[in-house]
Amino acid sequence: MQSYISNDYNFIAQKTLYISLLAIFILTVLTAYSYYWNIENIHNEKLNLALAEAKANWNKDASFRKWATGHGGMYVQPDERTPPNPALAHLPNRDVVTAEGVKLTLMNPAYMMRQMTEEFEEHYGIKGKITGKLQLNPINKPDEWQLKALNIFESGKSNEVFEQQTIDGKPYLRYMKAMYMTKGCVKCHGILGFKEGDLRGGVSVSIPLSHYFAAATQTGDSIFTTHIIIWLIGFISIMIMTKLIKKLLEHMAHEALHDCLTGLPNLSLFKNRVSQSFKQKQRNPKYQFAVCFLDLDRFKNLNDSHGHSVGDQLLIKLSQRVSNILRPSDTISRMGGDEFTFLLDNISDLDETIAISERILKSFKKPFNINGDEIFTNASIGICMSSPQYTGADDMIRDADIAMYRAKSSGKGQIDIFNPEMHEYAIETMKIENDLRTAIVNNQLEVYYQPVINLKNQKIDGFEALLRWHHPTLGFVSPERFIPISESTGQIKELGQWVLTQACQQVREWSLQYCPNDEFSIAVNLSSIQLTDSVIHEQIEEVLRNTRMTQTKLHLEVTETALVGHKESAKQTIKKIRNSGISLSIDDFGKGYCSLTYLQEFDFDILKIDKDFIQDMGPEGKGLQLVRTLMLLARDLKMKVVAEGVETEEQLNRLKAMKCPYIQGYYFSRPLPADQIKALLEMGCHKDSLLLLNANREKAGKQAYS
Repeated sequence: MQSYISNDYNFIAQKTLYISLLAIFILTVLTAYSYYWNIENIHNEKLNLALAEAKANWNKDASFRKWATGHGGMYVQPDERTPPNPALAHLPNRDVVTAEGVKLTLMNPAYMMRQMTEEFEEHYGIKGKITGKLQLNPINKPDEWQLKALNIFESGKSNEVFEQQTIDGKPYLRYMKAMYMTKGCVKCHGILGFKEGDLRGGVSVSIPLSHYFAAATQTGDSIFTTHIIIWLIGFISIMIMTKLIKKLLEHMAHEALHDCLTGLPNLSLFKNRVSQSFKQKQRNPKYQFAVCFLDLDRFKNLNDSHGHSVGDQLLIKLSQRVSNILRPSDTISRMGGDEFTFLLDNISDLDETIAISERILKSFKKPFNINGDEIFTNASIGICMSSPQYTGADDMIRDADIAMYRAKSSGKGQIDIFNPEMHEYAIETMKIENDLRTAIVNNQLEVYYQPVINLKNQKIDGFEALLRWHHPTLGFVSPERFIPISESTGQIKELGQWVLTQACQQVREWSLQYCPNDEFSIAVNLSSIQLTDSVIHEQIEEVLRNTRMTQTKLHLEVTETALVGHKESAKQTIKKIRNSGISLSIDDFGKGYCSLTYLQEFDFDILKIDKDFIQDMGPEGKGLQLVRTLMLLARDLKMKVVAEGVETEEQLNRLKAMKCPYIQGYYFSRPLPADQIKALLEMGCHKDSLLLLNANREKAGKQAYS
């Protein structure tokens, strides 16, 4: 069994590993994407800052040009840095002499800005240049990038262009914006054919990006470190969560596949084990296994007497004891309540299965120590061996259950092996259970009556009501067959109420018609299920009111075995019934458990001696002495006595000699339907038992002749 559980847990471990790897992969992808997104944003942010700086420089340049052109430029003394500009030779006033005789030369805005930007570049690294496709000074000729920008300006798509480029191996952000001719520009550039408002060209600014990128790199390093820390935290969290999830899944798997009380595999897991055995048998036809069903005997009594907590402790200790007896390859499962199944894997034959089952039952002879108390219990086991007729676990469990019930019915602490007849019996039981639900409605049930003879006056004192069922397909179904089924399903309450009503109504009718001065009595059986019904006494009183039956003429019969396990509730019910004036009989006395104890604890009016004792009153039997003892006991306890099962004249004479007051049995009459009883009453048999005896003999003779 351990190997199967290991396989289950290995499967869970494998699944949780896959989940954790997937989570780590997702974490890594998300962390990498976040890092890339942040670095890209920082890069773009630095470019935007550089662009803002470029625009600011351009605006300063444009403002100065606007001011300079508005004043026609500046006159300075020519020197090496500012010689007369050959590009302005066409101007008549390029060179002038002051009144003092100082020579001056004109510096137009473009000339001044070129010198300023050259100095600016030298000190700050920012390049600036005015350019155009037509220029006065060839030094202002556009480069390739500037020419492309000018084409864009001419196309009208945009009036500014910026782009990251490499200049002399270093990164720059190049920005260029269009410039248009103003009135002040015509003085110098009109010679090139430009008019006011024409596109003159553009001014480009190139911002070095090295210090921006250096700052971005520094920030990126911090972001990288932060993301590594976040990834590590996420990784550790995933590993911790994976471990917790694994434990949770293992716990859930264990809970889903195991009994919460004993920790044993439950039905679902047990079926899986049996299915594995079927697969093994398919691979190896000689491979054998067995499914066994174990049910504790009288476990409900233990719960009622010791409490459910003791019962739970017993189940736990029992499961441990059985597990220690089984082999490691076997599986024991708790089905629920006090029912267990165990799978015996790879067994040699049936004898080995029986031997293991016997060891289990033998182990129960040793008491279970629970809270300092020694608790004894026993069990019944049903065995179902693997065979070609089985293809699934459900069928084998069902048949092992059937065998267990047969073992239980044959006596406590027994082992039984399933055979096909048991299955047919179980199917028939199910049919009986289903059809019994509609038996009353379909008029299939009938009450039979067996006369009870008063030996003092040789008259019929009353009758015992016995339920009979004529099934449309099964024929006559014995009460010993369908009554236990009705008790297990709870239908006995409805049946019992129906029988009581029919019997009281019928006997009351006979009493009014044939002996109005001395009513017949009627005995009706009361099952153990009815005894536990808290309102049964009210239902009985209602029947008596509706049928006008005299309370003292109703005898309710209770078997000893019906009291087992229902002592307290039965005691309360019996007390309420007796307070209503109804007589109570203890039936089958001497066949159950602790009979004298029940006579002491319960108030019974009538003691019915079981037919087994009556049948054993021969010379070699002990029944005669037992019957005599029971009659003396009943007289001392002031109880009436009815001897059941009288079938011979010899038995009758012995009972007369012991002064037994009442008898019933086949000697005088079998249980008969109401119409045949009525026919006997018409003959006056109720007034003389000899008439009843002769009628019975005559009927028996006719049946033998036919």
